[in-house]
Amino acid sequence: MQLRLPVLTMEVQQTNLALWPTHVSFFEAPVDWEVNRQLADEAMAAVGGDGGASPLSAAKRRVRGILERSEAGQALKAHLFACARAVLGPWARYLDSDHCENRALVIEPGGFISTHKDSREGELTCVHFLTGSGAGQPVNSVGTPRFVIEDPSRYFDEGRLPHESRHGYSVNPRPGLSVFFPSHIPHNQHPYEGSTPHVQVVANFRVTLPTAIEERLFD
Repeated sequence: MQLRLPVLTMEVQQTNLALWPTHVSFFEAPVDWEVNRQLADEAMAAVGGDGGASPLSAAKRRVRGILERSEAGQALKAHLFACARAVLGPWARYLDSDHCENRALVIEPGGFISTHKDSREGELTCVHFLTGSGAGQPVNSVGTPRFVIEDPSRYFDEGRLPHESRHGYSVNPRPGLSVFFPSHIPHNQHPYEGSTPHVQVVANFRVTLPTAIEERLFD
């Protein structure tokens, strides 16, 4: 017996949603901005890294408060605060102008940063690259060191269908490039392949929103 199925003649609409509702902002200062080179030199001098055979431990490769140590640091701090205000737009009035947890990270050849998030240190995170080989390349081109912002909506070890994109968004660092994203977003740095240390600054900003702001906005 042959089964005959009814032919559907109704109009069918399809809607596709990108269900990763976060906001990432990029700011590109001039590659030859002297502040980048000065701060990179300061950070490497502070940790004593020389790219030798013995990589620095995670604790020793950090230079906390790098933005308060010199005029170059203060200049970058002012720049990053201006960028943070631009990211927040009308919500910038809730930005804490006295809070900027910051540190330089010196990453030697073979070094990497495991997946983590900075939500204990603020609500808005910035990674500003003092060095990098991506000058003149798109910020999302694959380069070294590769900085990755992970998709927080799925476990990292889950498989994906052929049409799905990668779980994370890769960024190709270059001097003067700043990446801003919510501090609750996981991120990491792939193992660095290079002949000299790579240096970047992490800055976390606090956004103090009014009490019950979510109820006032969404209820």
